[in-house]
Amino acid sequence: MSSQSGDNTEKPTALAKLYLEDGTVLTGISFGSHVSAEGEVVFATGMVGYPESMTDPSYQGQILTVTNPMVGNYGVPDRNVIDEYGLPKFFESNKIHVKGLLVQDYSHHYSHWNAASSLGDWMKEQGVPGLAGIDTRLLTKKIREKGAMKGRIEIDLDAPAPDFSKIENPNDRHLVGEVSTKEVK
Repeated sequence: MSSQSGDNTEKPTALAKLYLEDGTVLTGISFGSHVSAEGEVVFATGMVGYPESMTDPSYQGQILTVTNPMVGNYGVPDRNVIDEYGLPKFFESNKIHVKGLLVQDYSHHYSHWNAASSLGDWMKEQGVPGLAGIDTRLLTKKIREKGAMKGRIEIDLDAPAPDFSKIENPNDRHLVGEVSTKEVK
């Protein structure tokens, strides 16, 4: 376990696009898992940590826009530390619930006494893509004015814009049932 990244940590350089159902297209730098993902695009303005937000079951099926100016700078705690109740000590649940993460500035270097890995490595472990270099203020204003909308993170820069009528609306799913515990602890 390392409390900080080494100097040899490579900065992400691959590009990807964010498509919104209103026709907006934003290009950013892919980090985390370099895969495409779709979901409802929402934002969070709270200053709570990104590990807590990403593991919050209320974000199931959503692509989360984080408005903090820098994300990733303190890494991610050890996923295997359990509290006295058998629950993850540093997270809201035992997995990432967001379908993707959108940030203005991703720090691929991290340093914190409690860090076990980088945000990008954790997202790779769980198959979750991220996009950095996104104008999160523009996106937040757009969502505030129009409401949450479907979106797609696309890693194939030559792919056509998605057909949003074929993208599942997460509000048509029983999300509470998906994230609720199946057994009493």
